[in-house]
Amino acid sequence: MTRNCLICNRISLWRERKNPYFIHEFENSIFVVGDHQFYAGYSLLLLKNHVRELHELERSVQIALFQELMSAGKALVAAFESWKMNYSCYGNEVPHIHWHLFPRSADEPDREKNPWHHSSRFETHLINSQAAQDLAEKIRANLEI
Repeated sequence: MTRNCLICNRISLWRERKNPYFIHEFENSIFVVGDHQFYAGYSLLLLKNHVRELHELERSVQIALFQELMSAGKALVAAFESWKMNYSCYGNEVPHIHWHLFPRSADEPDREKNPWHHSSRFETHLINSQAAQDLAEKIRANLEI
């Protein structure tokens, strides 16, 4: 773990059982509700270990992590009846492997644009701990393990 890493700090909170955004623990990652809900169901998959690049992972971890990502995505589609799922993994701002998962709705007027199109408005849709726990429960109920 790296002390100055936002994701490592989130992982530490989860290990201390203090992360109300927690949905599920996989072997290599944790699945959490996003801080904002501009897109209903926005969530993240966070690698438990501090690794910067996907190609730095052992092949078996790469394969398992992809399966974890697919399980998370399927749960979001089921929970929110998504028209489309968007997945993004960059790590430019926070160099720790993680994915942003955006369930997209058929009734969005600009559903064909990438989800970052409205990123300047994300902070106007921040949620509190109780809302995060409620969303986590909804998603968890649709998780096939």
